Amino acid sequence: MSSLTAAAVMSTAFLRREAHIPLSHLQAQLTSTRAEAVLILGKKGQIRGLLSRERILAARSEQPLPISKVFSLSRPVTIGPEFSLAKILAFFNQQHPGLVVMDENQNPLGVITWEILTTGIIRGWLKSQAILDTLLNHASEAICIINEREEVEYWNPRAEILYGIKAREILGQPVSKFFPNVLVSHSLKENKVIRESYHQPREDAHVLITAAPIQCENRVIGSLSLERDIGDIVYLNQELTRTSTTVKKLRKEINRLSQKNAFATIYGHSTIIKETINLAKKFAATDASLLIRGESGTGKELFARAIHEESKRYNQPFIAVNCGALPSLLFESELFGYESGAFTGAERGGKPGKFELAEGGTLFLDEIGELELSLQAKLLRALQEKVFYRVGGTKPIKVNVRIIAATNRDLEKMIREGTFREDLYYRLNVLTLTLPPLREHKEDLPELAYLLVQELASIHQKRIQEIEPEVMVAFMNYHWPGNVRELRNTLERMVILSDDGILRQDTLPAHLRLEKLKELRLPDNDTSGPLPEVTIATEKRLIAEALKKANYNKAEAARLLGIPRSSLYYKMKVLGLTPDN
Repeated sequence: MSSLTAAAVMSTAFLRREAHIPLSHLQAQLTSTRAEAVLILGKKGQIRGLLSRERILAARSEQPLPISKVFSLSRPVTIGPEFSLAKILAFFNQQHPGLVVMDENQNPLGVITWEILTTGIIRGWLKSQAILDTLLNHASEAICIINEREEVEYWNPRAEILYGIKAREILGQPVSKFFPNVLVSHSLKENKVIRESYHQPREDAHVLITAAPIQCENRVIGSLSLERDIGDIVYLNQELTRTSTTVKKLRKEINRLSQKNAFATIYGHSTIIKETINLAKKFAATDASLLIRGESGTGKELFARAIHEESKRYNQPFIAVNCGALPSLLFESELFGYESGAFTGAERGGKPGKFELAEGGTLFLDEIGELELSLQAKLLRALQEKVFYRVGGTKPIKVNVRIIAATNRDLEKMIREGTFREDLYYRLNVLTLTLPPLREHKEDLPELAYLLVQELASIHQKRIQEIEPEVMVAFMNYHWPGNVRELRNTLERMVILSDDGILRQDTLPAHLRLEKLKELRLPDNDTSGPLPEVTIATEKRLIAEALKKANYNKAEAARLLGIPRSSLYYKMKVLGLTPDN
């Protein structure tokens, strides 16, 4: 409503009449037209007043007096068509007779009286309400609106299907009565926008949620949430992967983007991943030393390579050294190289070290926290002076390299314990990039899983068309201590074990199946809760009984079984279940 302008509420149905015509003549003319107002003009055509239809028809005169004698005329204010509703209301609060909307050449486009304004506002409100109702009722997301007392004021049809709760059951009720831990309440209380966050509002629901507070006149009056079923996202991904031509187009597009964007190989669209990539891009623009921190498997070397490719050194070498994998006796010769005859077995002519090989480019020191204290001093000297000597050599070698180090260790604690040099820490830690563990951006899991599956399927020459929704639910419930590396290894195992192009729950590693069983275990003879992992015959019987109990309403049957609707469709297809059998 606040976006309404003069052009939206004005009336173009108005007459122009001179002030000297009798009132009775004007009243007769009005009754034969649909004009809502009359502009009163002077002898030279100037605007002298504005009268509404209602005011003219209500006037009475014993004698045939001219308009100027019946009404006290005052010149109306002229405004442009973009004049806001708030400003228009301010004029009427000052008891102006009305407003005339003028074009750029000062010709009247329309008029606004109090009666016209009231009608225009009501018409605008009805239009806004119609648009809002259409949006809410036909949105593909489940939409919930709560007021400032956390009572549900709107619950759309998609929410009824997703949660199996009718609007009549939940409207006017506290949302906490149905969902003990719901983010729409957090959004209200903290006046905070939540975007595309993984959420489990109750045990049988896994959703991606966006929630935002509703503000009116600088006051929070409620909150709105939009939720998408993880199962639906899985189903959509499966539909995409079935179309081979679409997959080919996507691969071409990924290759095209990879050439332009060094970070295209880093998957994920969650807020925390986007923020991390944006910070990494800023760090790529400088040559300052960078320390990448994060748990094992979070992709530290992947980020280091992307930063190098995004930097001005992109066409120079990227040399990676695993400080934890090299024996201390070999580390110095590997890092700085050696001269001929430096030690028994040394190559004739000597050998350049990693520093020399990285000249002009980037030297990546992975697992820097594993480097022995005695070697830290030698590395520090090379970093400070940008000069080093080969093992057995006497000639100083100058280098121009950018240093990126990485660790999953607590270096600050190591400094306190005396196992890591403080001066080396400050030399490496000019810039810091902290990578989030996978458990902190689980909303990226579906995308990560499907992209990794396509990559692994290509490596192992397999065609994977589907991932069972139950597999994705198990993934979402798992805490992933090994992060993306563990996810990749898990998917690679499942791809190798797949015989029919489907990643099934029975190929999940044992520890993931145990996590899933905690969610799926049922009391004996219970057929209305989540599906237990039993034989195909039992599973078929359970689904058939749920369908019969729900009168073959699939959404209701899925609710009874505690699985996403997309999972039910898939299982009915595999088990050959139709309303006929």
